Amino acid sequence: MSTVTRPTVGSVEDRVATEAPAPAIDGRRLHGVIPYSVQSRDLGGFTEVIEPGALAGADLSQLVCTREHNLAALLGRHPTTLTTEDRSDGFSWSCELPRSPVGEDVRVAVERGDLRSTSFRFVVAPGGERWDGDVRHVTAISELRDVTVTASPAYGDHAPAEYRSTPEPDPAAPSQDEPIEENTVQTETAPPVTEAPAGGLAVEDRSAAPPSVEERIADGLRGVNKGESRALTTAASVSPGELSVVLFDRLRASSVVLATGIKTLTTTADSVTYPTLVSDVLPAWTAEAATIAPGDPTFATLTATPRKLGHLVQFSNEVLDDSDPSIATVLNQHLLTVLALKLDAGLLEGTGVSPEIRGLKNIAGIQTVAAGANGATATLDMIADAIALLEAVNVPRERMRIVLHPRNVATLRKLKASTGGTYLWSADPATSSPSGIFGVPVYSSPQLGTIETQGTSGAVANSAYVYDVDSLVYVQRTPIEVELDRSRLFNSDQSEMRAKLRGDLISPTPTGIVRVTGLLA
Repeated sequence: MSTVTRPTVGSVEDRVATEAPAPAIDGRRLHGVIPYSVQSRDLGGFTEVIEPGALAGADLSQLVCTREHNLAALLGRHPTTLTTEDRSDGFSWSCELPRSPVGEDVRVAVERGDLRSTSFRFVVAPGGERWDGDVRHVTAISELRDVTVTASPAYGDHAPAEYRSTPEPDPAAPSQDEPIEENTVQTETAPPVTEAPAGGLAVEDRSAAPPSVEERIADGLRGVNKGESRALTTAASVSPGELSVVLFDRLRASSVVLATGIKTLTTTADSVTYPTLVSDVLPAWTAEAATIAPGDPTFATLTATPRKLGHLVQFSNEVLDDSDPSIATVLNQHLLTVLALKLDAGLLEGTGVSPEIRGLKNIAGIQTVAAGANGATATLDMIADAIALLEAVNVPRERMRIVLHPRNVATLRKLKASTGGTYLWSADPATSSPSGIFGVPVYSSPQLGTIETQGTSGAVANSAYVYDVDSLVYVQRTPIEVELDRSRLFNSDQSEMRAKLRGDLISPTPTGIVRVTGLLA
C-alpha cells in the first residue's frame, strides 16, 4: 500500500455503504443499511472495517436523511420520520419520504435509477478505533450526522439503489434487475483513489460541511430585496423549512421548563383535544372461573389552544447589508434567549388569561406545600414533603424535577448541619448532589417571579415547583418562525426582524405537580 494518511478522530467523515443490501423504497419508505464487518477498499494507504455495534451508542440527536447531503433537500429527521435499528449485520435506517416536491423527486429518481447510491456522515469517538497494521477497525462512533441518497460519488462507481412500490421480494431469490456495482467514499484527509480492489467501503469526495443556522438565515436576509417581506424559516421561503425545527431544538435547550424533559406535542391545528383519566380503573380479586366484573374509568378531555409569543427588532438597512458578522448571527441567539425566558415565565406562572398561557401556578388540581405561618425558616424539609406528595400518587423518583429560583438554590446550598457545619445538600452522596436534591434533578430559573412576604419578619420568599415530567404536555404549533420585513419602514431605510412561536401547556394529571410556597430566599 501507499503511505498511510490516517483520518483524524473527532472529525466528520463520509462513507458510501457498499457490500450491503441495495437501498429500497417500500411504499413511501426508503430503507438502507450501514454494513458491519466489511473491509473497505484502499482509502489512501489503509482500509477500514466498521465493527458490529460501533453505532449502538451513537448520538442520533442531529440525524437527518437528505438528498446529496443537502439540508435544503431534507427527507426526514430522527426519531419522527427517520427510524433506526442496530442489527448484527449493520445499522439499518428507514425514512418516510415526505409528500412534497423533494420527496416526490427522490421517489421518481430512485425508480428511474438516477439515484442509486447511499452515503452517511459520522464522527468516530475518542478511543473508538484500533489499527491492525494498515487496517483501521472502527469500534465506537460518537455521532451519526446524516444518511443520504446520491447520484454519483466523485470517485469510483456507486452502490445501487432501487424503487419498488410493493414489498421487497425474498432476498434469497435471484434477480436480474438489481445490478451490484462498486461504490466509493472519502475521508477528510485521504487523497482520491483511482484504482483499488473491489469490496467494502471505498473513497468518496468530501462535500463541504453544511452551513450553520446563522449562515442560512443570513443568506435568507440577503436574499430579501428592499420593499419585500418574507418568512425565513417556513417551507415556502428562501430558507429550508426544517430551520424552524432546528431553532425549536435550541429554544428547548434555552428554556428551563422544556429542558426538564416534559412531553412535547406538535400540531398544525388551531387547538388539540387531549384525553385524560378522571378516575382509575378498579381491579378486584376474583375467584377462579368467576366472572370478572367490568368497569370503565372516567374519561375527560383537555383542550390545548396554542397562543402566540413574539418579539420584533428594528435595525437600519446599512447594518443588515454591511454587518460582519451578519446581524442574523447577533440577533438569532438573542431572540431565542428572550423567547425562552418569556416562555418559562408563562409555563411556570402564566395566568391563563388571553393571550397568556396558563402556567403551573394556575393549573387547577395541583398539590401544595406551604411554610409555617409564623415565619419559620423554610428548609429542605419542604422539598422532602413535596417529593413525598408525588410518591403518594405513584410518581417514580426518576420522573421528578425540581425548579427553583437562583436565590433559593443558593440558600439551600448554604444550609449546614447543626453539628460539624457540614453542608446538608451535599452531605450524603447517595441522596444529594450539587445538581440534585434527594436524587431529584434541580433546575434554576429566574422566571419564578412570585415574591412573597414570609410571616412577620418580612423576609423575601419564592415559589418553587416539584413535578412529574409526564404530568405536563407542551403543545406547539409552528415551532419557530423568523420573518424579515423590508417594506413597512421603507421611508426610514430600516428593516424589521420578527421571531414568534405558538404554544400551550396542559396537565393531564395535575396531582403530579406540587407548588412549594414560602421558600425563603
